[in-house]
Parts: sequence; C-alpha cells; structure tokens
Amino acid sequence: MTSNQRVYSIIGGASGMGLATAQTLLKSGHQIAVGDINQKSLDAFVQSLSADEKDRVLAAVVNVTDKDAVKDFLGKSRQKYGKLDGVANFAGVPGHELGTEGVWETTPEEYNHIMDCNVRGPYNVLNESLKPGFLEKGASVVHVGSMFSLQGFKNGAVFAASKHAALGMVKSAAKEVGQRDIRVNCVLPGVIDTPMHRANLERVKDFTPTATTPIPRDGTAQEVANAVIFLLSPESSFVTGTALSVDGGANA
Repeated sequence: MTSNQRVYSIIGGASGMGLATAQTLLKSGHQIAVGDINQKSLDAFVQSLSADEKDRVLAAVVNVTDKDAVKDFLGKSRQKYGKLDGVANFAGVPGHELGTEGVWETTPEEYNHIMDCNVRGPYNVLNESLKPGFLEKGASVVHVGSMFSLQGFKNGAVFAASKHAALGMVKSAAKEVGQRDIRVNCVLPGVIDTPMHRANLERVKDFTPTATTPIPRDGTAQEVANAVIFLLSPESSFVTGTALSVDGGANA
C-alpha cells in the first residue's frame, strides 16, 4: 500500500451511482470493498475488472437492513486492508408508492419497507462505522440521500420522510464525532440517469421532474460519484454535517 492509497467501503456499489464511485476510486489507485444486495450485479462488476483491480477489491453480498450483515461486511473490509478511511452508503429504495400514491393510500407494509431500507439502513452503517477506533483519523462517512431530503414529494410522502430522517441522522452524527477527526456528510442527488430511475419512468409515465429545474436534464452517475469522492477524500477535510446537492438546481 502506497502512502496515498486509501481504503474505502462502498455499500450499494455494484450499480448506478455506487458503481461509478467504485470504478473511479479504483482508477485512482485506491483499495475498496464493494457490498451490494444483488449478487448478479456484484458478479458483473468483478468480471469487468482488470487483474490489478481485482487485487484491490473485496466484493460481498450485504443487505443494509441487516445490522449483523453490515457489521460483518465493514469488519471484513477493515480486516482485509488493515484500515478503513471511509464509507459511502448508496443503498436505498424508492418504494411502490413513488409518484403514484397519496399518503392515505400507502399501506403499513409499504411504509415499513421504505423505512427499513432508507432509515434503518443508514442507521446500521453509522452505528457500526462510527464506533470509536473503527475508522482511521481523518476518515469520512458519506450517505447518499435524495433531493427530497430537503423538500416534500407529492405522492411520495413516506419516501420523502425517510430521506429527511436519514439526513437528520447524518447531521447529528457529524456533531458527535467531529472531535475524533471523523467527518459525516450527505450527498443529495436529483434526477440521475440510473437503472433505478429508468425503472421508475417505466412505472410512472408522467414523471418529469427535470422540466422546471435550472439545468433541465438528468444528471449522470459520474456527476454524483464526483461529489461523493470529494467528500470521502482529504480534499474536504473541513467539511462535515453538510448536505451537498447534485440536482441541477432542483433545490435552489
């Protein structure tokens, strides 16, 4: 390991924004652990790597809602490389309500599904990664939320509530661990061209949220990855407790 080589754990890192982040970190020479709930996506990611890149990757199935699984994955990440400089969590679900149901139509089962992944998941990551002595000094934890972490969402009340809750945890955690030289931040993507977004468009035909944004287009996974990597890196050493929007101005 070189002096500039760092170790990062990426949860939800086998597709979309997480995949772009993992690929960029690898190209920069870092060592990474990639966890994802989808074994097929993980296999495709590993198969795409060069021999050198495979030597710098740990890939494992992890369900962010399972606290023991998160603990095991982060522990193996640290054990394999001898340290952990940062964690990024991309795992989340839109829920079946998104764009189609008023809050009075959302079932308790759907509420539990959304909250389990979008609130319990970030809690599991923060709870395990921020234990004293687990991360290196100067380390960074980044949670990837949504532009709806800062606004309401018509026909997406529970989704918006889950994203507000996760942002509240991030801001609170940042105040708790700052004196340990650990930073905690949130990236808030807008409408990003990812497989999940394309699936939502198939389901909700009249969903056109970029029509009124100052930059009227979908963002790219790489644009979000750039923001996440900035917050993971020492370049953002005086940034903590922030919510960095990558949304084309949707929250301007």
